[in-house]
Amino acid sequence: MSTSTVKDNRKRVIEQSPIKKKLKDSTITKEDLDGAIANGIKLALKEQQSTLDSVVASTVRDAIDSVLTPVLHDLQMDIQATNNSVNELKAEVEKLAIAAKQTRDLVDSVQAAVREDRRTVTNLRKQLEQLTDRVTSMEDRSRRNNVRLVGLPDGAEGSDAAGFLRANLSKWIPALKGRDIEIERAHRVCDGRKSNSERPRTLIFRVLRWQDRSAILKGARQAYPVKYTQDNVTLLFFPDFSPATSARRRNLNPVLRRMTPLGLQPFLIYPAIIKLRHNGEQMMFDSSQKAEDFISSLPQKKSMYNNSLQKIQNETTTKLQLLFLEE
Repeated sequence: MSTSTVKDNRKRVIEQSPIKKKLKDSTITKEDLDGAIANGIKLALKEQQSTLDSVVASTVRDAIDSVLTPVLHDLQMDIQATNNSVNELKAEVEKLAIAAKQTRDLVDSVQAAVREDRRTVTNLRKQLEQLTDRVTSMEDRSRRNNVRLVGLPDGAEGSDAAGFLRANLSKWIPALKGRDIEIERAHRVCDGRKSNSERPRTLIFRVLRWQDRSAILKGARQAYPVKYTQDNVTLLFFPDFSPATSARRRNLNPVLRRMTPLGLQPFLIYPAIIKLRHNGEQMMFDSSQKAEDFISSLPQKKSMYNNSLQKIQNETTTKLQLLFLEE
């Protein structure tokens, strides 16, 4: 069969088909048909677009799930670990804050205790000074009838030191003649020097009456130098004080030595106060610094003072003479 014959048969079948007959018999216009076709095409395109959107969305979701989800998961784990670390640090900071508050409270309490202790120590120091002064005063009072004799050769008193002194005091000190001095006891004291020292040990003796002790010291000053004729040595008589009072009086010796060449006549009164009279005015100094300031305020005697200061530094005998000063 030829090709033209086939085409003619197909055309004939189409023209004789019921649908073709129906279309010929219907009242549908060509415009309506074109519009229907266009609407069909739009619906088909819309369905294809919806299908395409679904496919794209699914593809994007799959891409996100395959790529971003692990990254987001790791990031979430890192954030969680960071949050845990921050929480731990926060807990540590809170503990440190509590510890710091406790330490601050402890420091405050310690500072308060220290302040209280300082007040207590200050009060105790004042009480100790008062008690020391009282003990020193009591010791000085217990020694007020004592006399220290320096320079008497060791062994000169024999076995009866008190009898030896009663027999010789009036010979050494003429002012004591006719005075009945009762000596309670007498003994040598160790002053810390080596046993082979050439200087004899000090002899301390105690008289019964304080008036006798004052008479001995006053008479010794008047009769200076008092000589022990047997060995031709100088005897020195001093009052006996406690170590504390003796140290205070000894600290005033340098300024006393400087006053004497200036024509001043200072003397010590108990416990350690320099007393003198200047231009008819009685003056008292309880420290060497105050006495030094007084000396410096005497311009007319400055040159004499400077010369005497240089001279006194090379003298040793003057120091012994000043120990006679007594209230």
